[in-house]
Amino acid sequence: MARPRPCENTDHMVNFSCGDPRGGDGHMADGSDRRGGVRRIGADEARVLLAIAEAATPAGRHVRAPDARTVDAVEAVLERFGPSADRAWLAALQALDLAAVPLSGARLSSLPIAARMGTLARLAQGVATHGLVRGVTAPLKLAQVIAADPPESLGARVGLSALPVVDERPRWHERMLDAREMSDGETLEADVVIVGSGAGGGPVARALASGGYAVVVLEEGGYFSRGDFSGRAWERGLAMQRQRALVGNTFIAMPTGVTVGGSTTINSGTCLRTPADVLRRWRFEDGLTGLDPEVMEPYFAKVEAALEVGVPSASVLGGSARVVARGASALGWSHGPLARNAPGCDGQGLCCFGCPTGAKSSTDVSYLPAAMRAGAVLAHHCRVEEVLLAGGRAVGVLGRAVGGGARIRVLAKTVVLSGGTIGTPLMLLRQGLANRSGQVGRNLTVHPASNAWADFDERIAGWEGIPQSYGIDEFTPEGIRFEGAFVPLDVAAATVSSVGPAWTDFVDRFDHLACFGFMIAESSRGRVSLGPDRSALLTYRMNDVDRRKILRGHGLLARLLLAGGAREVHMGVRGWERLRSEREVERFEREAPSSVAAHQLELAAFHPLGSCRMGADPSRSVVGPTHETHDVPGLFVVDGSCVNGPLGVNPQVTIMALAERASGFIARSADSASRPQPRRAPPPPRDAQVEFTETMGGRCQMLASGRDVAASFTVRAAAGDGASLLRSLLREGAVLALDGAATIEGLALRSPCEGTLTLRPLRRVGTLVYDLRFAGDDGVEYALHGEKSVRLATVLSGMTTLVTEVARAADGVPVARGTLRFALGDVLPWLTTWRVRGRASVLG
Repeated sequence: MARPRPCENTDHMVNFSCGDPRGGDGHMADGSDRRGGVRRIGADEARVLLAIAEAATPAGRHVRAPDARTVDAVEAVLERFGPSADRAWLAALQALDLAAVPLSGARLSSLPIAARMGTLARLAQGVATHGLVRGVTAPLKLAQVIAADPPESLGARVGLSALPVVDERPRWHERMLDAREMSDGETLEADVVIVGSGAGGGPVARALASGGYAVVVLEEGGYFSRGDFSGRAWERGLAMQRQRALVGNTFIAMPTGVTVGGSTTINSGTCLRTPADVLRRWRFEDGLTGLDPEVMEPYFAKVEAALEVGVPSASVLGGSARVVARGASALGWSHGPLARNAPGCDGQGLCCFGCPTGAKSSTDVSYLPAAMRAGAVLAHHCRVEEVLLAGGRAVGVLGRAVGGGARIRVLAKTVVLSGGTIGTPLMLLRQGLANRSGQVGRNLTVHPASNAWADFDERIAGWEGIPQSYGIDEFTPEGIRFEGAFVPLDVAAATVSSVGPAWTDFVDRFDHLACFGFMIAESSRGRVSLGPDRSALLTYRMNDVDRRKILRGHGLLARLLLAGGAREVHMGVRGWERLRSEREVERFEREAPSSVAAHQLELAAFHPLGSCRMGADPSRSVVGPTHETHDVPGLFVVDGSCVNGPLGVNPQVTIMALAERASGFIARSADSASRPQPRRAPPPPRDAQVEFTETMGGRCQMLASGRDVAASFTVRAAAGDGASLLRSLLREGAVLALDGAATIEGLALRSPCEGTLTLRPLRRVGTLVYDLRFAGDDGVEYALHGEKSVRLATVLSGMTTLVTEVARAADGVPVARGTLRFALGDVLPWLTTWRVRGRASVLG
């Protein structure tokens, strides 16, 4: 079916009022929809779209005037973003059209072309409208590049065709499962289950599988073979990346990997060791005494050997590196090629969109195949939803195939979370695990980054070579590190902030553009928390020190590129988009620090770290020096979330080296773990000095049937020596013996039970842990584990609410979960059960 065509064109104002067989809502005349129910772009919307496209992406040497093909291309782009993208983008399109009214007295689409361009440029500079302009024009820019089909001389063919790489199916593929093809309720058993397959999970999987342990790796993303690495870069990015953003007093885009190999599949490949000053900081600030340089040396060496780290040859450094080296030499700055994990790299220029030749040693081509050759099993397209607990210990995970498919359970002696700096804290927060310190999700660092494009008289062809091949470390003492940042034409055209003739000139001269960037080791912090729909809410507030550091980086970057021969530098600072001379740079350095706000900075981030802080003090950290969580035995965190940032360098090698080190602790945990058993206590002494009786009741859900049942227990708690109890409680905690009766509807009726009540030290205001054993009506022995989380702000609710799990005692498999409560009306009867014998001073 033909696109609607312009009926008339007055001063380049597009009119789509006739010739359209569809209704104004984008549906066919009979109400049908050519895309199977997904809303289409209607005639009125197409008119507004093309009017804005004319202003944002005007015709040029390699850019055609927007026409019906642009509308087709926009629809194709929106389809790739998911079913809700149409509605959201079309609403934003209308909002941008209306945003011109306060400035010009008319909708943007109704203005003559010159006024339309000028108004759009003003909106792009506005505090309230800049983001709207970026969001609406990005698909238009991408669509224009797709529709125009620029020549190969601009790098427009990069990655479009699959390379002639033999895509073999090695034997280890037999140990890789697609969770979408597994049976509902399928259970796997292992010594260790690892959630995530990136820089943390990959090395742990290889180390443990090579040591003879049964290992299962679960990955939410899919597996991509070399044959899958074709198509435009933006399409591959959508398939392999999750597009996230940090919001606060600035906006920071942050893509993360969602594929077998995690972010190692879509990172730049740069491999730098943890700086010695960072290791010293961990020792003195976080009490991490086992991470000194001499201790970490063999782990760094092991990682570098596994990844075949080396410096790339000069032939693949690329045009951007050439002019950067020239500029750095002229300025006398320290510079050179960056060490990478890509032996045999031929400079395809697509590192961040999946290496098409497999030269980059991401974990999907290095650690994970080695792990599977040693016997590990990997299931992809499996989203883990819950850590299974028994007796307070992690004993497995519960997952589901992506798309709402089969439920999959993995039982293991030890659980390792390697879901990344965003995924791991999300999982813990959703389940309320390992957060007695309140630090889960906090302390987020991201290495805020920015870049600049520079226009040269000479041809650069930046897509021919390694995008991040070169670095400048002259300013690392200031916390500023410069590295390459080139991206293919389709991604660059869609993400650059320029609109109007400046954007068209950017595309037309793409073969003459170099790109270089920098990141900072920041003092600002962000947070991962749960949004209203329990998805990730990422917040970040950039402080003034870091704002000035970003501006300092831009000034240095402009000097560098001009010294390298650039005739113009396109800055990532709104209001200072173009610098052409040393004098303009000096003016920028003089005026920008006092006039440019954080929201005017064009920022991205690629190195999230620290959201599950590691430390020796359980009150200030989530995991200890061994990577085991302070609160949940058998639960380890091994990924960027437990790396206390910032590092000031790309974190891949740091995460992998820590993972190699953590593997030994995880192996010992698996060796020592038997099926978790609640601690048995001797019968309460007849001459107990302290005792009381407690009843709790509520509801539990039977996991097999989903049935909601009544549950309760009444127990007598006793301690033989009141003075010792008090001393222990104030120091390391105390344990009271329990005996009584438990009832779980349909499982046990007033069954005798015994066990323990563990009280954390009072000074921590922490947790009361109940562990009970009882026999079910079916003759099977069961273990009830419950915890009361008591904090100063919620003492009453904490003391009266017991989060409970019932499991089979023999194998730790959970059978029921729920919440039991202590009724406030029972307080007086409960107080009458207290007995304190001996001297009155025991509890005084």
